[in-house]
Parts: sequence; C-alpha cells; structure tokens
Amino acid sequence: MASVCRAAAAAVAGAPFAALAAPQRGKADIARARQLAVYLQHVALGATITACAGLFGRDRATIRHACARIEDARDDAGFDAAVSRLEAAAKAQSALVSQLIDAFHQGADSP
Repeated sequence: MASVCRAAAAAVAGAPFAALAAPQRGKADIARARQLAVYLQHVALGATITACAGLFGRDRATIRHACARIEDARDDAGFDAAVSRLEAAAKAQSALVSQLIDAFHQGADSP
C-alpha cells in the first residue's frame, strides 16, 4: 500500500509520483513529499520503520528522520489538519483495496 501514500503525498505536493520512488533525494519539495509519504505509511497504515525503509528504499534512520520532520511540522494547525485528512484518506483507501482483494479472492475460490 506504499503507492497509496506515495500518490497522496505526490498529489498534495504537486510532485511527480515517480520522483518519490527515485533512489536519489531530489529537490527539497520532492524530499518533503517523500517524507510525508513515509509518515503516512508509518502512522496512518501502521507499517513498521523497517517495513517503510524497505518500501521506500531508505535506511531506518532516514525513515525515523522523515517521520520526526512531519511530526514537528504538525505544530502548525493548518498543516496538522491537512495531514489528519490525508491520514483518514489513506486509511480509507487502504481498507477499500483490502476489501476488493478479499472479494476478488472469494470470487476466485467459488466455482
């Protein structure tokens, strides 16, 4: 589900989706969008730091740093409200995809 978080972060940052998956850091706006994607993956979807590191091709220290940067930025009420909405949207999208996967597999198992 990392792509859900990447897509949400890319959309709100106006960044290309592929840039968030690039191995290099990129410009500040790309790095910030990636930090948001990582944060959503960890906080909203409950992925571990280790899992996020693997999903985003970064080391654990970088993932912790990304989450800390976003958490610190949430002191701003407007940013906090926007991130709260993104968290809710990521959770809803993830739940929908899980339901669709379950329904697909149930349908595939029936004759």
